[in-house]
Amino acid sequence: MKTILFIIVLFSSRILFSQIGMGKWRIHASSSKAIDIAVSDQFVYTAFEKGILKVDLLNNFENTVMDVMNGLSDVEISCIYWDKIDNSLFIGYENGNIDKVKNDIVFNIPAIKLANVASSKRVNRFERIGNYIFVATDFALIELNPAKNEVRETYYPTNGNEKILDIANIGDTIFALSPSRLLRGVSSNPILSDPSQWQVDSRISVLNEYQYKEVEVADNKLFIVFKHDEYGKDSLFYLSNSGKVLVSNNEFPLAINSISKLDENQIAMNCQEFIIVYNTINSDVVKSYKSINIGASMSISRSFKSGDGLWAADRSNCLYLFPTEFSFKNFRANGPYNNFFYSMDYTNGKMGFASGYMMATSPAFSKNGIHFFENETWSFVDNYQQPCWNGKYIWDFLDISINPLNHQEYAVCTPSEIPVTVFNPTCNNYIDSNSTLELMSEESSWYWISDVCYDDDGNLWCLNGFTDNPLNVLDKNKNWKNFYCGFEARNKRTQKMIIDFNNLIWFSVKDQGLFGYNHNGTIEDESDDQFKQITSGAFTGDLPSSNVTAIAADFNGEIWIGTDAGFAILYNATNVFAANSGDYNAQRIKINFEGNVEYLLGSTHITDIEVDGGNRKWMATANSGLILLSADGNEILETLTMENSPLISNVIYDIKLNQETGELFIITDRGLVSYRTDASYEDPNYESTIVFPNPVRPNFFGPVTIQGIRYDSDVKITDVAGNLVFKTTSNGGTATWDCKTLNGQKVASGVYFIWTATNEGKDKKVGKVLVIN
Repeated sequence: MKTILFIIVLFSSRILFSQIGMGKWRIHASSSKAIDIAVSDQFVYTAFEKGILKVDLLNNFENTVMDVMNGLSDVEISCIYWDKIDNSLFIGYENGNIDKVKNDIVFNIPAIKLANVASSKRVNRFERIGNYIFVATDFALIELNPAKNEVRETYYPTNGNEKILDIANIGDTIFALSPSRLLRGVSSNPILSDPSQWQVDSRISVLNEYQYKEVEVADNKLFIVFKHDEYGKDSLFYLSNSGKVLVSNNEFPLAINSISKLDENQIAMNCQEFIIVYNTINSDVVKSYKSINIGASMSISRSFKSGDGLWAADRSNCLYLFPTEFSFKNFRANGPYNNFFYSMDYTNGKMGFASGYMMATSPAFSKNGIHFFENETWSFVDNYQQPCWNGKYIWDFLDISINPLNHQEYAVCTPSEIPVTVFNPTCNNYIDSNSTLELMSEESSWYWISDVCYDDDGNLWCLNGFTDNPLNVLDKNKNWKNFYCGFEARNKRTQKMIIDFNNLIWFSVKDQGLFGYNHNGTIEDESDDQFKQITSGAFTGDLPSSNVTAIAADFNGEIWIGTDAGFAILYNATNVFAANSGDYNAQRIKINFEGNVEYLLGSTHITDIEVDGGNRKWMATANSGLILLSADGNEILETLTMENSPLISNVIYDIKLNQETGELFIITDRGLVSYRTDASYEDPNYESTIVFPNPVRPNFFGPVTIQGIRYDSDVKITDVAGNLVFKTTSNGGTATWDCKTLNGQKVASGVYFIWTATNEGKDKKVGKVLVIN
């Protein structure tokens, strides 16, 4: 029997608009770069790299997003196609996977993805020919049976030596376009799977350089796009019996992205900054949609005509509707501006994302901006729109830190000629002439700033590699100072840094282990400072490896150290600085496995560690997904991988918790996702206590969540007579109840009270729940 829960919160609380429920996932994908479009009688589907925007034509253009978290089977979309005969949306992926969506039900067709093919299996285009859907891929032409959702036949027009970029048909002839040639075969040929049955169409040349890109049929003609390496020299032509006929003219330089058949008499040439619509009979220009006419930039991936006007998928602005040549509407989903994420920071409800990355030990020279996520809304700081960066060589934001005393102030660092910039809200650059930051060498014009971090007093700490004094600080009074951290920290490649709850600085240096620095609360006075290096040596730290790749501080004063060969724990970290050799070694957790004593997680490469509100440890790994350890680390509580969860990749770069809600943000090699954990920071004053969802609908099957309570508190559920129904202990400031009794039975209808223990040990009622069976 379904249970209805009506929840009354007795204290002021935050309303969690649009936030995900406990144990739920979501993907944070940019909808800016639209790559394809498909239109049915009711919907316009616009594909971006990791999802599909679905616009309802019959309901005031209401839109929703389809992605891997709500039904799709994969992440990296390559193309889409609406089949009006089967009334289905076909979705192709970079890895060869295919989804068919019919009546909001997703049918996965994984045959190409699972095929034993050494080369790329990317799906490039779909086209219905007769009773079947033909799929152009990077290795072959696949024939699908849409009635059975299965592969019927495989054809090799290029013998697997070239990609099949596009397909078309006229009558009984199938045309397959590769980058260098157009091939043709007869669909009724029973041995068409034999590569020798495909003939090169002699009406166009076989290319050794440049390439053909697309083919489309309109007015019984084959229209083909030719791409030239030199900008502005692309062209569109169609094939006649005697050869090719040029359609595009020399009115302006052409950068053709694609062509779209609008109807039998019109074909659209989708370009950078404009769309040109041609009459297919005489190649006259019928309409021209130009960015200059609407005052908005555009680079069109594909277009489609409906009764509302011309729909266009745009590479920067998602989806345009052009009712006329001089008017437009823009549609896009709430999300990040792009899909580039490298590291994160969280403060007071605000997440900041740095977008740079490294190519091994060299910069990638990426200029992907800075993202923020606050109050369920994304914002973006564009490299090219910051006055302090005009004319500067700046790239690869490696880290971001938000000031806990003023979350409008934040700092970013880069390995470029502008090493540190502070925004508040205007931007201020810091280089060697106005700070203690130093260049990598006298001959270099670059800096190596690998990490920035604000402490609780608003001082900004910066990790400046390849210098004598790698640890730098911009104090809250805007004075700079740097610190000597020992000979082994000099002129080396710095990596990560944290500041623990005792205001101690911990940072890693490539292959030199972990360094700790204690300024004893007197930044201006170095006379009482202490530092210590912790390595893999038997008497100097005993780490699993000297390549420290993750650092975290927990509530007990312990430092958790991840390396490329496992993890270790530095207990009583404050005592390390005065300890003698051999007395400050990190410890590894041992477990008994099948009669053998082993180290917990073995030699797993740890890429990041996060401590949640319950003092539990989330371990991000290089290829094994996420692992949740108990507070003491002796127990694996949860393992999340691609195979057992919606996690989109087992390769994790960085993780960060929104400690107020418990949502864990996860940067992978395939994008950004998040997962609502069951722990959060405490609220000892119960000022933010909330019980949700409110109300719980009949179709809700998740737990009731009590959030914003005291750390590690006992939580009891009683009926109105005071009888104990359920009890648990919170993870930090969060507790959950599955609406069952202690013996696992569904509770009866009625009102139930929620109690927690206060700091004085007295019971405190924080809410009540009405359960109706």
